[in-house]
Amino acid sequence: MTMVRQEFFQLLAPGARKSFVEYRDLKERKAQYGVWMNVESSDKAYEDVIHFAGLPPAQLKPENTPIVYNDLIQGGSKRYVNLTYALGARWSLELEQDDLYGVIKDTNKALARSHMFTKEYTATNVLNLGFSTTLTDDGVSLFNNQHPLLGGTAATNVLPGASNVISASGTYPNAPATGMDLSFTALQYMVNLFERMPDAQGIPVAVAPKTLLVPPELQFIAIELLGSAGKPYTADNEVNSILGQNLQYHIINYLTSPSAWFVVGPKDEHRLRFFNRMEADFDMDDDFDTKAIKVSCIERYSAGADSWIGTFGSNGP
Repeated sequence: MTMVRQEFFQLLAPGARKSFVEYRDLKERKAQYGVWMNVESSDKAYEDVIHFAGLPPAQLKPENTPIVYNDLIQGGSKRYVNLTYALGARWSLELEQDDLYGVIKDTNKALARSHMFTKEYTATNVLNLGFSTTLTDDGVSLFNNQHPLLGGTAATNVLPGASNVISASGTYPNAPATGMDLSFTALQYMVNLFERMPDAQGIPVAVAPKTLLVPPELQFIAIELLGSAGKPYTADNEVNSILGQNLQYHIINYLTSPSAWFVVGPKDEHRLRFFNRMEADFDMDDDFDTKAIKVSCIERYSAGADSWIGTFGSNGP
């Protein structure tokens, strides 16, 4: 399609006091996905991440008996395929020349806004679809009550306190069996899962919850839970023990559910990844025959999760 003067006749008429041009006058939100995702560069069509597990705990060796030997475990892999995203616009030479307010010449700003939205939404869909189609290297959804451990049943037999948190032998949860509202009790449950979180052989790992990710609808509950010295919703003046976790919250405007909420550890303790294959590249050219002006933007990237460790999600009630 080509934008022509007939469609934008008001741009040709002098005397307009003001023009409300959304892509010039409305403020853009700061980029959010970089707050909680590991953003990395890529120089290939796709990036593979392979999972390897260590050894199980050492075993007692009675006097004059052989050492027990065990193997490392190669687990699954996750492939991040860098997809291409592009958009363009085209307008007539006459429209650009006769536009009295410079609206058409600023189309690049609209193009940049469109690309930023797509990038944010693509990244956030790792969370939005985390209970269904966002899969990790173990083949199940990112947020799941039964992530299979590579060490199997032996791993949960080893894990101290496993019976307090798991719902099936050989698995570990990073989501409740039934969705929980964001609440003091739910945050306690989440913290306990982080504290008990094991590697694939059932050995506890050092990973801590750091960032609570909420949709706009839950921001006030997040403030009450993380910003009050006293235990929320009680009149007993109890200490708010959640404050000791030093959790911070971020509002993510691209979350689709009003009740789902998520927690991630520090970036070096989780594996939610965003690969930039090609940064946004803007181009402009003229059509030789019509002299129409064309602008376009193209970029390539991928987003996903290769492991559930260091993450938690609840799909609300």
